[in-house]
Amino acid sequence: MLAGALAAALTLGAGPARAASVGHISTLDAATHQMTVTENGRTVMTFTAGFGKPGFRTPSGTYQVLGKDAVVRMTSCSANITCDPHNPNYYDRMVHWAVRLTDSGLFIHAAPWDPAIGQVDSSHGCIHLSTGDAHRFYDFSRVGDTVIVKNAGGVGGPSGP
Repeated sequence: MLAGALAAALTLGAGPARAASVGHISTLDAATHQMTVTENGRTVMTFTAGFGKPGFRTPSGTYQVLGKDAVVRMTSCSANITCDPHNPNYYDRMVHWAVRLTDSGLFIHAAPWDPAIGQVDSSHGCIHLSTGDAHRFYDFSRVGDTVIVKNAGGVGGPSGP
């Protein structure tokens, strides 16, 4: 009963009502660049994470996992950032181990092109993990799991790799 109440409290304001997954809670702290994954209150994984760069800050908030894709194509054009390949914010990538947090395109995913995960925030809003860490998180995650993003500073808007 208490676990259900906790899950319900943590998912308030996360968007449309969806079935919450009891027991899996992941907390990402942009101030420390750490992701802590718990199962039934016990830490089972800790990862270094990267967040959105200035102008594309990752939005803080409480989310639920909406879905998972082993491979997804992400483009700056579909994220309403830019369709101009000459723009420095342009991207068109096949992204692996993508865990979707919002319908507007906020994901936790592998970012093998990002050599400074945990040191420099460089994404267009998404949360970067190493490929191995992203694969482990992808395998562990279930639709409805709670994900809390704190100290990120973003307020929503376009997201991408």
